[in-house]
Amino acid sequence: MRKMIYLLLIFCLVLATTLECNKESDSEFSKVVRQDIPKRVQNFIDTTSEKNGVYLYASNFDNDDYDYLFLNAINVNQGDRASFFTDVEFEIEEQEHTLKISFNEELADDWNYTQKIENMLIYKIKLSEKFDTIKVFKNGEAIPIDVVGV
Repeated sequence: MRKMIYLLLIFCLVLATTLECNKESDSEFSKVVRQDIPKRVQNFIDTTSEKNGVYLYASNFDNDDYDYLFLNAINVNQGDRASFFTDVEFEIEEQEHTLKISFNEELADDWNYTQKIENMLIYKIKLSEKFDTIKVFKNGEAIPIDVVGV
């Protein structure tokens, strides 16, 4: 837990010191496919995809205006039900300088296995202002980010 807090603080400091505060442009949050992300982000996903969780890639050091959120639930043990994500939302709380990310994680029924379920999502994030805190909520409960990569 201490390591997670340390990584989150590093990410917040990097984010706060490198993003420009441009009031004319709005923040952007868009779902992307793996083929449309930079190779370095694909490499980050490759190294973290062995474990389900919430991952954040901060590309501030790469002169890239975007960060990436990776929600992973592709790993399913035999006999278990597959997880998938719904209702992914991004909210900016300007008063508290906080970015709030929320989503629901649900379990697939047997019939869903034959259909495409969204168990690996990637979001491209462009922030128009600095944030002190990033809060992540799964099914309404606060959770830590598993890994923050740069």
